[in-house]
Amino acid sequence: MKNSTVLLVDDNADLRKLVSKTLTCLGNWQVETAESGLAALQFLENHRPDLILMDVSMPQMDGVATINEINKRQQWRSIPIILITARVQIHEMNQYRHLPIAGVISKPFDPMKLPSQIQRLLEQWSPTGENLRVAISD
Repeated sequence: MKNSTVLLVDDNADLRKLVSKTLTCLGNWQVETAESGLAALQFLENHRPDLILMDVSMPQMDGVATINEINKRQQWRSIPIILITARVQIHEMNQYRHLPIAGVISKPFDPMKLPSQIQRLLEQWSPTGENLRVAISD
């Protein structure tokens, strides 16, 4: 996925900086950021990233609601989405299984491992939404 564009959606500015630097330096990816689900939808109106990394807990429109909005638009459905979240309890993971996502990376995560975790999830991703994959950092 080198030289690909990633849309990072997270309301935490420090996390956006960390992930952007990690993916740019280690993954050789171009990173665009959005601080909310609404900002992500506005970005998608004019741009098509190769991947969306999405936080779950955000004000105004959380990650799940944002994914549901993305899924309503045919032209956006083929963009793989990976959740990056601390919400990985069993009942939360059961909710994610019904979403059209490539997988979940749990917070906290090791920034040095993030590009390879993303790559593994993308290699197993099916646009049909089968078999949710989870990458949990050690």
